[in-house]
Amino acid sequence: MPDRRPTPPDRRTALRRDARTATHWTRVLLAQPRLLLAVKTALAAALAYWIAPQVPGVAADYPYYAPLGAVIAMYPTIKSSLRQGFQVLLGVIVGIGLATAVFALQDGQPGVLAVALVVGVGVLVAGIRWLGAGRDWVLTAGLFVLLLGGANAEDYSLGYIVQIGVGVVVGVVVNLVLVPPLYASRAERRLTRVKDSLADRADEIAGVFETPWPLEDDEWERRVGVLPSTLRRVREAVQYADESRHLNPRRMLGRRDLGQEYADLAIYERVSFHLQDVAEVSGILGRRIGRQIGMPDDLAPDVARAVHGVATVIRRHGAEDVDAFTDARRRVADLWDAVDGHRDRPTTDTSGGVSIAVSLGRVIAALDPDDTTAPSPEDDPAEEARTADDGSGGRVGGTDSTGPVDDDTAPRDTAPHDTVQDGDADSPR
Repeated sequence: MPDRRPTPPDRRTALRRDARTATHWTRVLLAQPRLLLAVKTALAAALAYWIAPQVPGVAADYPYYAPLGAVIAMYPTIKSSLRQGFQVLLGVIVGIGLATAVFALQDGQPGVLAVALVVGVGVLVAGIRWLGAGRDWVLTAGLFVLLLGGANAEDYSLGYIVQIGVGVVVGVVVNLVLVPPLYASRAERRLTRVKDSLADRADEIAGVFETPWPLEDDEWERRVGVLPSTLRRVREAVQYADESRHLNPRRMLGRRDLGQEYADLAIYERVSFHLQDVAEVSGILGRRIGRQIGMPDDLAPDVARAVHGVATVIRRHGAEDVDAFTDARRRVADLWDAVDGHRDRPTTDTSGGVSIAVSLGRVIAALDPDDTTAPSPEDDPAEEARTADDGSGGRVGGTDSTGPVDDDTAPRDTAPHDTVQDGDADSPR
């Protein structure tokens, strides 16, 4: 009869404590990808070296290549392990084939010419891109077989291939079974950090228009300048996280793709591009070094307000904060109105403000590509006021708005907002 007595309380407490300890160390491993990879690689190499002597035939005489194969195949993602392992094994086979062909062309031990031939041809073959990681092993395998195989080159070649294959299989299996990592959460955290960084850079640009000119500090420009490299690293992290899902049994627990992460990354790349343009124009204005880009002094507060508003929109992206978008659009519209107030001046005198306003509008459009947060005309208080004052059903100055207008209150051409012409005027702040 089986023992059906209840587990003593002390035993249950010990089991719960052991379970908590195991859970704790599992979380530690998952939180430290390099540590997890080191543990799995060590285990795979040891297991491969233990299995290697059990392989039947002459391959058992070359067990030291099995842990090498396990190390070669151990990559952080299962997909990478399979790809790298297969490519390296293919490269080894090509290298052994090359050495075997050279052996067939000579008698006795390989000489200087044989070594030169294997190296020369091996370097050429290593240029074949579809060999991938195996390209680096063509030459290595060829030289090993040529110089170490000796009279037993055939047995050595067979043992080399078989044991490398054993190691690759062990490495892939260990990677598949022992906590295969998923990096989706890391990619999400990096996207959040880059979003905050973009918002901070926008606030720093706004600060340029709140300090006396000419500027002397260029630290803010340096921080804006590193945005492209930061985004490249974030893109690599998202792609890495996406790759970690392939063939991963843990993927079934979440069934989550990274479509939103890719979409956010594309948005932040466009925002970064336009922010860099704003930063470049701001640096030219703040250092008073441009004659083709100018801006009147009284536009600086409007520019600062608009850039701060866009920074808020960037920081709250994803929160569906319609009010932030409405406020940012209003500030950019105010900047356009302020620029339009200087339409009697040369184009170059206001070209800096125009350029910044255009870029800020594009940042908002990138964050809201469907224009879902833009106020409709009937919700625009300014538009309603103009319609009420008009009192003529869309007619300005008593004339149809589509016809010629002579009244001074008629809207003027806003071409300077979109076109920057060359000139010699300098507009110091």
